[in-house]
Amino acid sequence: MNKPMHVTWMMLRRGNRVVLALKKRGFGIGKINGIGGKVDPGERIEDAAVRETFEEIGVRATKFEEVGTIIFDELVYKGKRGQSIMHCFVASEWEGEPEETDEMKPFWFGADKIPYTKMWADDEFWLPQVLDGKKIEGRFRYDDDFKITDWAVNILPDKLLATLRDSDFGLTDGDEGSYESRHAARAVLVSEKNEVALIDATNRGYFKLPGGGVDEGELAHEALVREVIEEAGYEIDILEDLGRVVEHRNKFGLKQTSYGFLCRAGKYVGDNLMDDEVEDGFELKWFANIDAAIAAVEQVDTSKMTYQAKFFTARELVFLRAAKTKL
Repeated sequence: MNKPMHVTWMMLRRGNRVVLALKKRGFGIGKINGIGGKVDPGERIEDAAVRETFEEIGVRATKFEEVGTIIFDELVYKGKRGQSIMHCFVASEWEGEPEETDEMKPFWFGADKIPYTKMWADDEFWLPQVLDGKKIEGRFRYDDDFKITDWAVNILPDKLLATLRDSDFGLTDGDEGSYESRHAARAVLVSEKNEVALIDATNRGYFKLPGGGVDEGELAHEALVREVIEEAGYEIDILEDLGRVVEHRNKFGLKQTSYGFLCRAGKYVGDNLMDDEVEDGFELKWFANIDAAIAAVEQVDTSKMTYQAKFFTARELVFLRAAKTKL
C-alpha cells in the first residue's frame, strides 16, 4: 500500500478577516483555497506550512496553530489514486504582506463572506467550524468527477486541561521547537452503573486509561474506538469530550496531544492486546465509581515509575478528575 501524501493548508487571520488565495496553476487551478502544498520527505509538517506559505504568497508565518486534519481517501492526483492527509493551520501573526506569485493570488475575505462556491466542495463542511474557533478532523471521499460521495467531520476537544513537562517530575525541559508531534485518544470508560475501567499494567506498576496513538490516515474518533476494543474489549458510545492534555517528553523529543472522551461501555467483543501490552501485564479492572478509580491512580508510588509512566499517571489523573465533574 502506498504511503499517504501529506500536505499543508494555511489561512491567515486578522480579527474577522482572513486571507485565502486563488490557485493559478497545477492541482486545483481556478479554485480559492488555503495556502499550502506537499510536505517534503523528512520535513516537519509545521516547517512545510511556513515554507509553502512564504513560497506561495510571500508571507512568513511567525505565530500559528494547528486547527485540524482532513483525510482524503482515494483522491486522484496527477493521474494516481491514493490517500492525502491535509494538515490545517491558522496564522495570527506573520512577516510581510500577502502578494501575488506564479502560484497563487491572495485575497482578503470577511469571515462571514467566504466564497464557498469557488472552493473545493469539502470546505463548506469544515471551514465554518474553524472560523468559529473550533478544532476539527474530517474524512472525505471524492469520485473521479470530484464530487463528494462520503464524508465525516468531528469536533476535537479544545479545552486545554493540562500541559505536562519534564520539569513537573524534577527533570530538565527541552526545546519545544525540536519536538515531534503525535496525537492520541483516550477514554474514561464507564458502565451503566457508572463503574470506571482502568488498564492495570500489572508488571509495570501503573494504571492507564484505555486508548492510544492515532495512526497515520486515521481520525482521533476512529483511533478511540479501535484502541478501546484492543485494550479493554468493549465497543463504546462516545458521550462527550473532556478536553486535551499536552505532554512535552524531552527524553524522546515528543510532543503528544491526547484527546480525552467520556465513553459508555457497550457490547463486550474481546480484547486484542499487542505483544508489548501482554508483556506489561495489561488487565482491565473495574472500579465502583470515579472516586475509587482516582484513588487507585493517586496511590501509585510514582518514585519507582519509569519515565513514561510518570507522564501516564499525571495525564490519567487529569482526565479522571475532568470526568468526575460530569458524572
